[in-house]
Amino acid sequence: MTYGLPVIDRETFGRYTGLSLPRHVAYPMPSWWHDVDPTEAGLIRDACLGGDSPRDLSLYIHLPFCEHVCRFCACNKVSLKRKSPHADEMVEGYLDAVISEARTRSDALEALGGARRPVRQIHWGGGTPTFLNSREIERLHRACLEVFDLTPDAECSIEIDPRSTSREQLETLRGLGFNRISFGVQDFDPKVQEHVNRIQPLSLVREITHCARDIGFESVNFDLIYGLPFQSIETVVSTITHTLELLPDRIAFYHYAQIPDRVAIQRGIDHGALPSSDTKLTMLLEATRRFVEAGYSFIGLDHFARPDERLARAFRDGSIHRSFQGMTTGGELDLIGLGCSAISVFPRRGYIQNERDPKKYASIVAAGEDPVIKGLSLGIEDGERQAILMDLYCYAGVCPERLLAVSGIDAHPYLTAARPALQRLAEDGLLTFNRAGGFDLTNPLGRVLMRNVAAVFDAYLPANAAWSGIPQSFSSSA
Repeated sequence: MTYGLPVIDRETFGRYTGLSLPRHVAYPMPSWWHDVDPTEAGLIRDACLGGDSPRDLSLYIHLPFCEHVCRFCACNKVSLKRKSPHADEMVEGYLDAVISEARTRSDALEALGGARRPVRQIHWGGGTPTFLNSREIERLHRACLEVFDLTPDAECSIEIDPRSTSREQLETLRGLGFNRISFGVQDFDPKVQEHVNRIQPLSLVREITHCARDIGFESVNFDLIYGLPFQSIETVVSTITHTLELLPDRIAFYHYAQIPDRVAIQRGIDHGALPSSDTKLTMLLEATRRFVEAGYSFIGLDHFARPDERLARAFRDGSIHRSFQGMTTGGELDLIGLGCSAISVFPRRGYIQNERDPKKYASIVAAGEDPVIKGLSLGIEDGERQAILMDLYCYAGVCPERLLAVSGIDAHPYLTAARPALQRLAEDGLLTFNRAGGFDLTNPLGRVLMRNVAAVFDAYLPANAAWSGIPQSFSSSA
């Protein structure tokens, strides 16, 4: 089959791909955070949330339970059969802990600022949030509404596994005010689905998508993955075609991160069936071409949105953000993470992360203690580099004027220091310098190799990381 793909220098691509480099869902990446005790966690949190200009809030709630565990998944999850004898007790105990943590965080915020801060965004992730039944969903959400003030225009979103979601659950969610829903689709090919232990026919995804629209969800997102075992260009094109037939409002086209040394379940993957870097490049280029031709805006590293969707609007007004949930709205918000492994993000100030193990997390909270185990308070330079990397990943370039307007940062010293490395990347065709004193990534080569360009601004990496990589600790494929 012949594809009308954009022209790309595959020899140059071959020299830069396959390197171990971070995707910068945070800066500094969690590899450089340190263990903290409850006292230090409280100091980081208070320092980040205090001050004269308090930010509005975003809430992230982590629900780790999964009925079926997929072989590709690197998320923090626990396998649990809903009908097992202790499932209800385990879920109730976990929800007790999350609700208790929510109350504690709300009380602390109110004590710091003298009033409740508006919550403009809620996101439930996992695991599989719809592992919860309708009664549990309602209990958790209403408990959060008792201690946090949700704005009328808030974006309330949830991740969904089509295999374990009923119309009743969707109706409950919509009735509670959830307005955006994200389906884990991954791939429609039966052989790929069987190998990664995620069997969900196209008919099932079509049915649940139509159901969500009938019920009145404002936005439907599809998560797709390329680079999985037994995928070919033809099967990925077929998945893209079916996706466009269903017209989701957002699409995340993620690259499969193969890290079996850190994710034990990935050791069951047939590594010999993984597509080559050159094949994956064709998959990405073909997907990008087809999504853009279908009218989607290409946002960041791997996201697409219809022009009238919130993400596309945030891209245009400068409030877009890259986080552990991918590309999101709410770049101007403080993110409060609740639940096991949940991360709280305070832009340009710091991070804290909860205990990862669900049972241990619940027991810590039940004992009235702080479940935070890792964190980092950012210095001025870390915060400024974070903003520069955010600009790069969100807008495929760095614009000093935009950074000054949005973040109040003078990027010129960092751009000047990075000039020799950027010049080398420019000579290889990854970027072009612009009149504003910044640069723009070339399309498609620079955008495909965005992580390499980002490495130039990561002070925790070696100076030559952009073209040499680092010892294996991140996914090594572009």
